[in-house]
Amino acid sequence: MAHWIDKKQKTRISDADYNILSKGMKNTIGAEGNTFGLSSKDYIEMNIFTSEGTFLDSIRLDEPRQYINLNGEFEINPGVILRRNGYFSGEYDIEFAFFREIAGSNQNVLVDSNKEIYTGEYDVTIDGRIVQQGTEKELEELEYKYFVHQISNDKREIRLATLPINNEVYKREFEGLGEQESVIYPKTIGQDVLNFDNPSSNNSKEFVLNNNSNIQLTKDLIGGELVINDAFEIMDLSDLNSDNDGFGIFLQDKGGKQNVYGNYQAGKDNINFGDKNNLSTKQDFINYCFQDLGIDDGDGSGKAGTLSDIVVELKSDLGDASSGRPFLGGAYLMGYKTSKNYGFPFRIDTTISDLDKIAKLDPKLKIKIKGIDLVSGDEFESTFSPKFYGNGTKGTIPIPQNHKRFGGLYSAEFNLTFDINGTRRGITIYRPNLFAVIPDYKISNEESEPAKQFIRQGFNY
Repeated sequence: MAHWIDKKQKTRISDADYNILSKGMKNTIGAEGNTFGLSSKDYIEMNIFTSEGTFLDSIRLDEPRQYINLNGEFEINPGVILRRNGYFSGEYDIEFAFFREIAGSNQNVLVDSNKEIYTGEYDVTIDGRIVQQGTEKELEELEYKYFVHQISNDKREIRLATLPINNEVYKREFEGLGEQESVIYPKTIGQDVLNFDNPSSNNSKEFVLNNNSNIQLTKDLIGGELVINDAFEIMDLSDLNSDNDGFGIFLQDKGGKQNVYGNYQAGKDNINFGDKNNLSTKQDFINYCFQDLGIDDGDGSGKAGTLSDIVVELKSDLGDASSGRPFLGGAYLMGYKTSKNYGFPFRIDTTISDLDKIAKLDPKLKIKIKGIDLVSGDEFESTFSPKFYGNGTKGTIPIPQNHKRFGGLYSAEFNLTFDINGTRRGITIYRPNLFAVIPDYKISNEESEPAKQFIRQGFNY
């Protein structure tokens, strides 16, 4: 009659080792809820003891599915297995243990001189050496396991180390020992691709592996939860073309007030919409270009009417050639006081929605502006790096010059870089004639009229 066997005795390890290994919490490693027997790494261990509890033998039963009956229950005849292994008579206690190999194996492997696993045919020489079949290239037999490198003084921690086996799966399994889930790796790292059947849905649960994939999916994953670490959705940039870079660069309403004609109040004075709609009348140029720019030390009106007359005359002189030729290239307009005190407040909108995903890819934004004085031809530039946080990114471009005596027509280059799978990628957004700074209308006690001189060149750039 079988009797209770002490748990410690059944482990078949020494008292000292058992006391060390039994410390701490116990965790189940592997896909939670998976059914035993479906994984190729599942096996049953049948341990044989005398009726007094002395351990005799352990028999490994591979392919445990063969022991599952039609009702889904395990059905094992230990008598058959005992006789098959030379136990024909006597009284024995039998213990069945159900295991799943997470890392390593009880099976030994052969490695070549480079410590890579050898799976081909081999010969055993008379002196006991193992060589590749038909050659003198020696092979070494190693246990496909890991060894205890160090045990802490308090007996609470052990440090495991790998054997000299040069194999990616062996190393990856070792790295996954501390995980609370099963981890699968491709044979060739970075070469596998999976496609979701419905990529437009955030809840798509069906996927297929490409035909060239080396990922090995086993039945032990059935019923488990698939988690893809460090995954990202590929951006759909199919709408990008030579006429659409996917971004809109606009004026930010920094002052909190937008006037009826599209003029934005920046403190005391305005930043105006400009000639983006191919204006033609004096009143249009007053409303959209020169109203309340704050460029005159005298009356503060900015001489909007006088400047508008000059632009209308210049545009009429172009005749039919004026079509599609906006004043200053359609740039936003500000006075020199506004540029000095406030800079140019910008907003970046992603006109293609997928570009907003760049915000999650550790982006770096660098803005370079380049200005030119339309009268002298002098050039000036500066750079700065605000934070990019996707659609609606706001910031202020500082103006590098004091434009009281000379104007500036500025173009801007937005360089956006980001990481995709360890590779740095980049997008350049170029906006010619983004904004212009109008100098003083008339400098006190001088004959010069910088604003008039500047705008008379407004159709030449």
